[in-house]
Order: sequence, then C-alpha cells, then structure tokens
Amino acid sequence: MRKIVLYMLATLDGFIAGPNGEFDEYEPSAEEHSAANELFSAVDGILFGRKTYEGFVGYWDTLDLSDATNSPVDIEFAKIFRSLQRVVFSRTLETVDDKAILIKDNLAREVVKLKQQPGRDFLLICGPELLATLVQDHLVDELRILVKPTILGRGTALFGEVPAKLHLKLLSTRVFASGGVLHHYQVA
Repeated sequence: MRKIVLYMLATLDGFIAGPNGEFDEYEPSAEEHSAANELFSAVDGILFGRKTYEGFVGYWDTLDLSDATNSPVDIEFAKIFRSLQRVVFSRTLETVDDKAILIKDNLAREVVKLKQQPGRDFLLICGPELLATLVQDHLVDELRILVKPTILGRGTALFGEVPAKLHLKLLSTRVFASGGVLHHYQVA
C-alpha cells in the first residue's frame, strides 16, 4: 500500500509562512534542494492544497530549462516535478492542469483509493487546514520536516489546525551545512 508522506519546510518555531503569507525564510540551500530532488524523484506524485499547487505549477512548470542562469538543482527539480502526478484538494478551483486530478469533496475516500493503487508513495505539501483533515482521518503515514534555523515568532503554523495529539516515531535526522535539519517521522 502506498504511503502519504508530508514534506514541508518550517522555521524552528513551527511556521510555514510569515504573518503575511510570505515564504522568504524558506529558500532551500543547494544541499537541501538536492536532498529534496532525491525525495521527489522517489515518489509517484504530490498531493497539494490549492495555494501550494498554484505556486508550484506557476513556477516549476514555467521554469526555462534552457536558461543557464537557472541552477542545475532547480532545472533537475523542474524536470522531476513535471513528471509527477498531481492531486489537488480544493473547494474553489474548477480546473487543474492535465497532469492533475482535482478533488473537491470526500477527501478521505479519495485518498484511501490513491493509497490502495499500486505504485510508489505520494508526498503531501499543504497548509494546516488540509493537513489537519488528513491527520484526523489517519491518512498521513510519515512526516519529513525540514526545520530552517530561523525563528519568526508569528505566522502560519504547520500544525495549527491539528485537532488532537499526534504521536510520532523518529526514523532519521539529517543535518545540512546550512543549519537546516530534516526530521523523518513515522506516525505511531
């Protein structure tokens, strides 16, 4: 059975965006980006919330692969991203790109169907509301959280909407030269 693996970048105090939704603290180092490329190339697809989906597609699908000013890790990621299946959870979108599936309701049922299909795992990249829904329905199997060495003090908290305690088992930790730390957990 496929797993759903949350992959997010967060500050040390647990924020995934600043108080105005800004992401300026979350730019990965080349080493962190290479690790992400390895992770993304090992899955079949990505589950997104609407905002994250729009940001990823708007940037990675339009990145000019022939532009020498783009870094090799960015070009590699764009190629990986363009090959992945995309599942978008949104109550407001009416259409998505031709590589994506739009799920507007019955999230739990649809995720269970995805998990039961043959193939490799899916990454989950989303905001706290969608994360809370999937955690509450026991559909998130693992978490990979890249903690950036920054404290914001306020903003959008990754786990701000999770309704109950979630017990995790640490599987591994990887420290990057940038000071970022990637924690890999299994839901207990």
